[in-house]
Amino acid sequence: MDSAKDAITVASLTQAIALLLRDEIGIVRVTGEISGFTTAASGHRYFTLKDESAQIDGVMWASRTLSFRPKSGMQVVVQGRLTIYATRGKYQIDCDRMTAAGQGDLYLAFAALKEELAERGYFELDRKRDIPALPLKIGVVTSPTGAVIQDILSTLNRRSPHCQIYLCPATVQGENAPEEIARAIASLQNTDADVLIVGRGGGSIEDLWAFNTLQVAEAIYHARIPIISAVGHETDFTIADFVADLRAATPTAAAELVSQCDRDTLWQQITLCENRLTRTIQFEMQTYHQRLDSLTNSYVLQNFGDRLHDRAQQLDEADRDMQKSLTRHLRNSSIKLEGITAHLRSLHPLSPLQRGFALLKVSDRFIRNDESLTEFDRVEIVRQSEIAEVKIEKAKIKKAKIKKVYDRLK
Repeated sequence: MDSAKDAITVASLTQAIALLLRDEIGIVRVTGEISGFTTAASGHRYFTLKDESAQIDGVMWASRTLSFRPKSGMQVVVQGRLTIYATRGKYQIDCDRMTAAGQGDLYLAFAALKEELAERGYFELDRKRDIPALPLKIGVVTSPTGAVIQDILSTLNRRSPHCQIYLCPATVQGENAPEEIARAIASLQNTDADVLIVGRGGGSIEDLWAFNTLQVAEAIYHARIPIISAVGHETDFTIADFVADLRAATPTAAAELVSQCDRDTLWQQITLCENRLTRTIQFEMQTYHQRLDSLTNSYVLQNFGDRLHDRAQQLDEADRDMQKSLTRHLRNSSIKLEGITAHLRSLHPLSPLQRGFALLKVSDRFIRNDESLTEFDRVEIVRQSEIAEVKIEKAKIKKAKIKKVYDRLK
């Protein structure tokens, strides 16, 4: 027997499984908690349905209506049929209907803690500190292994190789994670770091739960050094994000926020990124259109609708990845440029004098605002283009009149 001759293709096996699921199981109704709910630019919705011991992917096409807005953490009941997403070899529920059935336990715990901390003022904007525009010493709290720390170090070494990095490792998932994260944050307060990055990679709400605990929230709240929270992906939000001085969409984005770059290099990177994304999108769109045309003009295949949905899902993934990457790069670049420009302008020593103001000087020191001119016999008036020495005989302008003059100048 020729084993290669008798073997079937992956596509044939996948098609057989899809037919088996359709014919043997048929329509199903499943209840579970939504996780990772997203809506693509095409309007198609993707999510994971889970309970305490299992999970399954779900898709609901844009043509199917919803009577409510699903969110991660909601308990729902879906009705549909099992299909195979052939590209990834995964089965999923193709949902016809979805109804709300309540909210999961983790989501309720998240909402309760968020409400409590909001009442205690942990999220108030006026208590949040500005992130330094040009930090030279950066602290990092994350797992010492894995892609996250490598991404952060790689980004900082590439964009700001002169920066000094303090890594305080901590477990970011599991029973001991909250205590280790809080301890690492407290430990870095004893350093001269200008800013801290606290985060981890993406995952489910269970994976990110350490950053939804009171212990970590209090450590961030009481820190003296500004903290950037960089937990999960762009769509993931945790309690740590709301307490931190700034939230970054991803750990890599956090590293980009704190790494300096001159204006010319920054715009070069934006242009290169835009051109690369455009070429990639054009190539991917052309490839998928060619494949779609080939399917359309070929012999009518069994389960043609499922194959067409596969292609639509692939297009949605490519479009979503492109939009996230482009938006993140443009936003981060704009924020960085604005911060550097404002910082440099504020540091210019002649800025007040160029606007017509003058400085008062006596005995090689400048007179403070709370000092009266009547205390001195002679003072120097320092302007941008001249210095005049005057003798104080009598200060005739009262404070109220000075305020009116100052108000007119404004």
